Amino acid sequence: MKAAVVRDSVDGYVDIKDVTLRPIHHGEALVDVEYCGLCHTDLHVAAGDFGAVPGRIIGHEGVGIVSQVADDVET
Repeated sequence: MKAAVVRDSVDGYVDIKDVTLRPIHHGEALVDVEYCGLCHTDLHVAAGDFGAVPGRIIGHEGVGIVSQVADDVET
């Protein structure tokens, strides 16, 4: 999947990268995100304002379609 990833330099910028997803765990669902927004908190994370987190994927306001659920998740 493509993701906005905080640069190693934590300079307020991100790189768009292809990342490999891990398998889902108990209680989780996988959503194929169609649209995702960034809020101001994401920009603070990219700038390191809450501490440096290189490699962090930002963006959490997404819309998509559930494509997989863990065995213990009820649909």
